Amino acid sequence: MRKADQNSAEHGQPLTSLVSYHNPTSTLFLLSLRITIAMPSIFKVLALVALTISGVLASPQPTRVVAARSDCSNSGSEICHDGHAYPPSPPTHHVPGHLTNAQRLARHLPLKPPTRRSSARRAVASSTPAAPAANRAYIQVVSVDANGNADQTATPLGYVSRRTSHAQYNVGTALEDALYVEPSGHNLITLNSDIPSPAFLGLVQGRDDTSATLAENSFNYLYLALTEQTAPNATPQSVGSSYTAAYGGSNQAESAVWTVDPKSRVLTAQWTNPDGSNGPTKCFSQGSAIYCSGDPDAFNAKYGAAIQRIAFVYVSA
Repeated sequence: MRKADQNSAEHGQPLTSLVSYHNPTSTLFLLSLRITIAMPSIFKVLALVALTISGVLASPQPTRVVAARSDCSNSGSEICHDGHAYPPSPPTHHVPGHLTNAQRLARHLPLKPPTRRSSARRAVASSTPAAPAANRAYIQVVSVDANGNADQTATPLGYVSRRTSHAQYNVGTALEDALYVEPSGHNLITLNSDIPSPAFLGLVQGRDDTSATLAENSFNYLYLALTEQTAPNATPQSVGSSYTAAYGGSNQAESAVWTVDPKSRVLTAQWTNPDGSNGPTKCFSQGSAIYCSGDPDAFNAKYGAAIQRIAFVYVSA
């Protein structure tokens, strides 16, 4: 699975720090002595001030420390494993070359210059789309039934939020804050994410994974995050992602993982293991953070905070 984070969106809570001070110099005491000789009536006041300042400034001060993030009150969650979470760092942005002018405007990017068109037709690789062409949509999050299938009769849990936290996506409740995506083959291009690039919604290897393989009886897991584009059915690739941009590392990722059922509109992710096999890809939330794993129970045994199995539904705008 992928090593992550840790993801977004969200992102930060203020950091608490302590600042060290210097010891007072002897000048303050010399000044007090001179004033004592010249003006006895003021001595007591100045001496009291000098002693007070000296006591405060001379006391030992701790070195600069960073407080634990407030979202780490539950040490059983993956983002707070070992009692801390990595503070989010702004990812390194670059402008993806594939974006249309409409997409660039939505991201507040400059328009592409006009290009000359050739009369020769270019070959375009065919692929089964994740959804009908130009069918932009939001991704609704629903619970699953006893068989692990999307339960569309129950009240939806929310939507995949456009805002990341710890460089990964979360479940949000407001439609106006939902992630808006556009299909491109087995890829989903994000149109309004708080992180403008990479632009592909995909799966990224978890921070603590022992390998990029999803399997039963393995806690290995993936983040729902942004990635560079990978080919359909490709094994895990060492490409850029929102997670590696924020935290570094070599977590592998896949973008072309999406298929949609044309009738139910259920959106399914499929991770390809390093050996080319289809890894069992079961998605769930812990808190609001979204993960996928081959064995959610094994994940939960390692990170004890409650999890909930979830499924995705492609909801047209």
